Parts: sequence; C-alpha cells; structure tokens
Amino acid sequence: MNQLFNPVISVSFLKNYILDPKRMERLSPKQLERYRDKALRRIIKYAYDVPLYHKKYKKAGIRPSDIRGINDIKKIPFISKQDLIDNFPDSIVPVNYNRAKSYVVCTGGTSGKPVSIYTDFPTMLRSIGPILVQMQYFHLNLRKIRLAHIGNFNRYRIDSIVEQHFLPELQHFYSLKNTLNIDVNEPVTSIMNRLNVFKPDLIISYPALFQYLAFLKRKGFGENVQPTLLQVGGDILDEYTRRYVQDAFGCPMLNIYPSVEAQACIAFECQEKRWHIHSDFFHVEAVDSEMNLVSPGERGRIVLTRLWGRGTPIVRYTGMEDWVTLGDRDYCSCRLRNPIFKKPVEGRIKANIVLPSGKVFPPGAFCFIEPVLHDLKTFKVKQYQVVQKKIDEIEILLVIDEELRHIGASVDEIAEGVKKIYQEKTEPGVTVTVREVEEIKGDPNSGKPAPIVVSNVKPEEVYKILDKH
Repeated sequence: MNQLFNPVISVSFLKNYILDPKRMERLSPKQLERYRDKALRRIIKYAYDVPLYHKKYKKAGIRPSDIRGINDIKKIPFISKQDLIDNFPDSIVPVNYNRAKSYVVCTGGTSGKPVSIYTDFPTMLRSIGPILVQMQYFHLNLRKIRLAHIGNFNRYRIDSIVEQHFLPELQHFYSLKNTLNIDVNEPVTSIMNRLNVFKPDLIISYPALFQYLAFLKRKGFGENVQPTLLQVGGDILDEYTRRYVQDAFGCPMLNIYPSVEAQACIAFECQEKRWHIHSDFFHVEAVDSEMNLVSPGERGRIVLTRLWGRGTPIVRYTGMEDWVTLGDRDYCSCRLRNPIFKKPVEGRIKANIVLPSGKVFPPGAFCFIEPVLHDLKTFKVKQYQVVQKKIDEIEILLVIDEELRHIGASVDEIAEGVKKIYQEKTEPGVTVTVREVEEIKGDPNSGKPAPIVVSNVKPEEVYKILDKH
C-alpha cells in the first residue's frame, strides 16, 4: 500500500508542503525562535527514548523538561561518529521503533569510518522541505522541472534508498518521468549521452563529475544539455572549477551542503555566493579541537542538530568533520533571511579517480567498503584509505582494531571481500591490492583527517584518457 494513502502521513505532508517553503519569510524573528525552541523540545523528548541518548543524558543529569529551547542546547552532551558506530543497530533508535518499516542508510566513510543510521518514509518525506525552499528561491517548480541527479547508488547509500523506496511512493503526486537518476560510476561519456536525451533543467552532482562533463561539452558533446542551474554537493567546489563549468554550460553553478546524517541539505548557496543555513530545519554550532564552542567568525568543526524526523535522531552530532565559520547576525543582499556561513564550508581534501575506460569517481563515490563490512557484520576495520597509485593500479589500506581482530570475520576474509568489490566496481586491467597498515596519518598542517581517497595520477594524464573516450 502506498504510504501517502495513510491519512496521517498525507495530511502532515500537505501541511509541510505548504508551510515549509514560506516559513522563513512568514515568521518574525521571535516567532522563528519559538518555532525552533518547540522543534528542539520535541526532538529531545524523542531522543530521550533512544538508548544511546538516554544513557548520555542520564549521565549528564538531564531530562527533557530541562531543555526549554535552543538557548539550553549547551547543556546537552555531544554525540560522536564513534557513538553511532558502537551503538548500531539496537541503541540508535527508540526501543519501540519499528525497524521493519525503516531503512538503513550509510555514509560513504570519507573520513575512513562509515556510519549507519535509520530513516523511514515520513522522515524522507519531510526532507523535501529544504528542497522546496531552494526551488522557490531559484524560481523552479519541483513538480515541473526536469531534474537529473548523478549520485552514488551503491547499496545502503541514501541515493539508492530514495530511488527504490521513496520516489515510487510519490508517483501520484510527482511525475517520475521528470527525474533522471544516474550512477556516477558510469563512464562520463555515457552520462553525457543520457543527459543529452533527457534535456535536464537542473543537474545535481559532484564538482569533479561536472568538471569532466564540462570538458566533454567543450569538445562538442551534449548539444541538448542546456540546464538553467547546476548544483554541487558531496565535495567542495573550488572557484576554478566553477568558472570552467559555468563557461561550458552557460548557467550558474552553486553549492548545496547535504549529508546522510542530516537527511537533507543543511545549507545552500544563493546567487550572491553566500551559504544560507536552513535554520528552521537544523541548528548548527562549531567547536575547536578541544570541543569548546567557537564564536561567530571563528573557524571550527561543525556540530549538527536535526530539528525534525524520526529514525536515528541527530542531536549535537560532531561526526561530520567539516570546517565551518558561522556568521553573527549577518544577512545577505539577496532576499533570503536565513542565517549564513561567513565563509564557504571547508570539506576534506578531494581526489578524483579516473580509470582507463573514462569512468570518473568522485571520492565519496569510490568508497565501496561499507557493503562488505555490513554483510560480514563487523566493525573490525578502524580506518581505511584508497590510493590510486597509477591509472590502472589501486591499493586499499586497512587499519584493524586490535581488540576485534579475533572476533567475527577474519582479516583475510575482509580483505578478500574488499578486493572483490573494488575489482567489480573498476574494470578489467585495473590491478587491485589490499594491504593492512598500522596507521593512516592525517594532515599535520590543517589538523584534518587523512583523505579516504588519494590519486597520484597527474591531471594531464586524466584529460588524455577523457579525450580518448
């Protein structure tokens, strides 16, 4: 049965569909503050029934009644990435939560440690809210535009869950003919050909993928690919790539800031190139290396609180590891009233994998280890890194948790599974090796974690490959 036929779900959806896009314009600052306070109280009450959170809050001496609004959020303990990993699956949802009607989604593990959380249909339905806000700003009608999404559709990834279990439920409300989902693992020439047939108005993908599509566009491919807007997520867009792509396609190219844990876009970039936070959906803080809150204008690691949804709650979550600089009552010259990031979000070091066939993998789309570990029911791999040593040579480094070394699946079994999936996802002729190492060091200069994907292939060699295909 289509879940939208459930009156409770459908009424809530219609209400949010009407109210969510206009909230920031409709409410006064005081009204918005009351709205956020109420949303936080609701999510804290929900989180208190989640064993992971309940244990943390009890240890801190906090009850839901102690949290009256956003100003009290500093009383709440942080939740780390390791907390979610250690407490999956039983302790990251309420005791009475119906997991049979929910879905497990996983991060790409771009910091070396994938995270699995629960979501469900109503939560995914509410995630449309930030999208509607963005579409309204760009004068795009979500029900009418032709949207092409080039993403990671590997098993357990949010793109795949949405395509399989969410979009089909919307077919009575939204024409699926207006959406084209393409796996980013396809050869870039194949992606361009599909876009050329589809003729999208809006394309959403990774910066690296757009860069190579722009390269093909300059070579005369994709005559019918004439979008009005390009949006990039999953990696940080540098200005050279922006100029290169915008010049090729003749339309704006702007950032969005999504994450699996957020279940939606936390922020998006307006035409003035300011990053606007969806503050009616999220509360954002920033901390230094000692987990102390930093002041507006100071750079720190993001701390995220999702003010809506069910499944696994995200409250004062520190595991995204991106760097942000919050504004202090800064407003943009555009008509949006959302609070902004004072500087663009700083992600991790990016690295693009290009194979001899012309396939292009952004770093977040070249993380295939999670399905192997999920199937083997193990968190034995403490960290990993993928290194493209040559155009046809891939090495995967594994760091093993010594306390779990002799529990469950063996290291050899894990290595065999990882090697197999990378061989399947790459192509014949590419050599894949898996090696155990004691540690993978981060960047001592920036303090950022080690990148999960590293490529030693020179840019000129990449463009020769793409020109050939």
